[in-house]
Amino acid sequence: MKKIYATLLCASALISCDFASSDDQTVTEEEVMNVFNDMFYALDNDLDSYANYVTDDYLIYEIGRTFDLEEFLEFVKGFGKFESNRTFKNLRIDLDKNSAHVSLEHTGEFTLESPTPEGDTYLYYEWLESAYLVRQNGTLKFKFYFSQQVN
Repeated sequence: MKKIYATLLCASALISCDFASSDDQTVTEEEVMNVFNDMFYALDNDLDSYANYVTDDYLIYEIGRTFDLEEFLEFVKGFGKFESNRTFKNLRIDLDKNSAHVSLEHTGEFTLESPTPEGDTYLYYEWLESAYLVRQNGTLKFKFYFSQQVN
């Protein structure tokens, strides 16, 4: 009888390991790059889906101030329609069990459909950036993004 209980206990432990939540899986570089690329695609092409890539308490530090999600989306919408060309280089990704940190150099060229108050329709920026991502309900999302313009 003890052998049956021991067998059942071992089988139960193995089954529960197989069904462990994705919250228990180590974050991978591929996963980080997928959400990174998807988030920037949403930022440039589908702003309504941007919230899918960030946590509920997401903060971004941009242009010398801290924005929550709603404030940041309003800021971006203020540019109107635009085309973008972004380049990311010197990406460094540090991984943990349920989180990741990314640091990078980011260059962006933007052609605006409507001119800015200064009359500009072409904008060029260079930034040093850093981001912290966490797993939330099984999905890797941005929790904090820091962006410092350097040009």
